[in-house]
This record gives sequence, C-alpha cells and structure tokens, in this order.
Amino acid sequence: MALPGDHQVSVSQADSEGQSLEKYGEWRQASNCQKAGDVRAGVTPFLAAYLQGYDNFKWMLYGDDDTVFFVDNVLDMLEDLDHSMPYFLTDHLWFPDQFDGQPAEAHRKMHPNRAAPRCLPCNYPDPLHAPHGISSHVPSGSFRAPEGCPCTVETICRGADNPGYWGQDCEWLKAAYPGMWYFEHGGAGAILSVGLFRHPQLNWTKMEKLFDMDRGVSGDAQFMAAVYQEAGLLPTDPGYGYYRPNITLFDPGWRGEQTKGPEDSEWGVVDLGNDPTAIVDKLQRAVTEGDCGEDCEDSLQHMLTTHIRARYVGDTGLPNNMTSESHAVQHQHQATAQLQHRLSSLFQQYVEQRGLQRD
Repeated sequence: MALPGDHQVSVSQADSEGQSLEKYGEWRQASNCQKAGDVRAGVTPFLAAYLQGYDNFKWMLYGDDDTVFFVDNVLDMLEDLDHSMPYFLTDHLWFPDQFDGQPAEAHRKMHPNRAAPRCLPCNYPDPLHAPHGISSHVPSGSFRAPEGCPCTVETICRGADNPGYWGQDCEWLKAAYPGMWYFEHGGAGAILSVGLFRHPQLNWTKMEKLFDMDRGVSGDAQFMAAVYQEAGLLPTDPGYGYYRPNITLFDPGWRGEQTKGPEDSEWGVVDLGNDPTAIVDKLQRAVTEGDCGEDCEDSLQHMLTTHIRARYVGDTGLPNNMTSESHAVQHQHQATAQLQHRLSSLFQQYVEQRGLQRD
C-alpha cells in the first residue's frame, strides 16, 4: 500500500501492466527458511514504486499478507517525518543476542532485538532525546542510535555514542552482514519513504537486474541486503518506543521468548513479538472498560502493526476430522480472516472512542 491515496500496486496488477513477476518465480523448494516467494518479497517494493510513479506517493507500507497495519497510528507517526529522506523505518530487527565480533551463527538470533544497529530520525524531537550527546534515557541493552540524515553505514559506525563499538574499520558490522542475521522482520512490516526509492543506486533498472537471481535468504533479508549493498543505507527506528522499553511499534509482544515453527527451532531463533491475541484483549478491555491502564493505552496509541502469522493461527484446536492438509490450510485461512476482522473492528472502535481517527 502506498500513502497517501487509495491506489495500491499488487502482484496481479504488476502482471497485468506488463511487468510480470514470473521471472522471480517459485523455483526454490519451500522448506524451513527457504520459501518459494522470497525473491518476490524482496523485489516487489522496488517494482511497486516504479509502477506507482515516484511523484505519486510519499510512503509505502511493506509487510507480509498477514501483516496488519494500524493506519491511524501510522499517519500520526509519519506526520513530522520528511518523506524525501531515504527512510527505511522499523524497530523490529533481527540480530544475534550477543555481538562480539564472532560469526553471527555462534549466537542465538532474536527479533525484535534492541541491540540491533539503527538510527533515529533526522532532527528527532523526542524530549528524552539528546541530539548532540549521550542520552541518559537509552534503555539498558539498546544500541545507542545516532540521528541519521540519512542512516548510512558511516553514521552507524561513527556514531558519537558508540566510539569503537564496531572496531576501527567497522569490521564487526560487516561481520553481521546486513541481510543475513541482521535485517527487518518482514511479518512485522516496515515503512519505506519515496526518498528511498529515489536514491540513484536503488532505481528499478538496477534492482531488476540485481534480483534476477536466488540469494538463498528470506525476502525481507534480500530487500535489506539490496538497500545496504547498493546504497549503504540501514534502518531508522521511528523513535517513540526507542526510549520506552514497554513500547514496540512494529509487531509488539508481551509473552516473552517464543520459538515457533521449524525454522525457529533449527536456527536458534527467539521471537519476542507476534502477539495479536494480546492486542485483541487489550483493545477489548479498553473499549468496554474505557481505560486499560497507562502502559496499555500508550502501546495501543502507538503500535503500528501486528503479525498474525497465518500458518500458526489455526494450529491449536483443529477439529479431529480435519486430517487432510487442505482442510487444515482452509481452517487457518478462516481463522486468520476472523482475527484480522476482529483486530480492525476493535481498533476502529478504540480510535473513535478516543477521538483519534484521521480524516
């Protein structure tokens, strides 16, 4: 989805306009972290921006088909940001749970991980932020994010709050290899500025050639790797949750460490997000009782996305007669649609009650 306006560019529309995605097709066997649509997930934002036209949108919402965006909150967050800056916005990043210069494979991988490198927006206005020095409000364990105008490798490596953190020549950041175990979580979503797609190193002609191959990693990782390798750009945290450890903007979670699915177990992944049912519970309490507590209200008014993770929604309570895979998949799709509808309905009630809806 591109903002503003109601014009959306989908895969089917791209096909109908002569930009077939079949060339990025389904050749990879869908197992573990290697899913058949990964190349498409990486290339689609560049194709969508090209088809939409770089003068016809300001922001693009980038996520999976089971990512829910809370658009009223999104618009509030974007209001003071400059869409012409090449922003890649997310606070939900994969990163090893330790980083000591050793290969990332030596450690568990966590998402979201507050230790993951990122910038804060240019001229970030948060009262907790110290623009030209070390802020005392940075939560323990968080990467000390500099302002990025834009967020480049050099900005991350030379940040005033992180002297020598990456080694003399930033070799530790290079060892993390953006796009391997340091990347945005696609299910949590990200928001991309038109300025990102206007970057001379990220034009569609170049990206089309770049993605005409199988990189062997997930689509979200392929996207971040392309942005890093070609333009030297890294993610920007929108900021509000950065100084507030109880807040995650993209796909918040309250259940602590989770391990879901074969890829998480095999690769030692810890998932700290993916909690849509808790959002439903919080919204329900806020709508019916009028208030769900200060931290709860703060989270609901700033959350930007949740990841339903469709393949696991129907994992529990499958009827005994649903023994075939097709029936199980159908049940998961129905459960996912019901949860999406519930989330959307409750959130709409919530913003209307609070007078927070956008025109």
